[in-house]
Amino acid sequence: MKFIRPGAKRIICSSNHDDLLATAFLKPDGRIAVVVMNQTEKDIEFHTWIENRAVKTSSSAHSIVTLVF
Repeated sequence: MKFIRPGAKRIICSSNHDDLLATAFLKPDGRIAVVVMNQTEKDIEFHTWIENRAVKTSSSAHSIVTLVF
């Protein structure tokens, strides 16, 4: 299943973790998809903040994680 489909709009997203790259999209159904890429050799724990709520997540070494809210 694809998380980013035609019609999704890229929205502002930032990362304060130098080892993680992140981008986010507003899906046509109103949900937000956040894609995080870990390019390092180590697992990394991080928090994703959406509308003043945080979700703690981990990213394995050399992985891409997609979160849908």
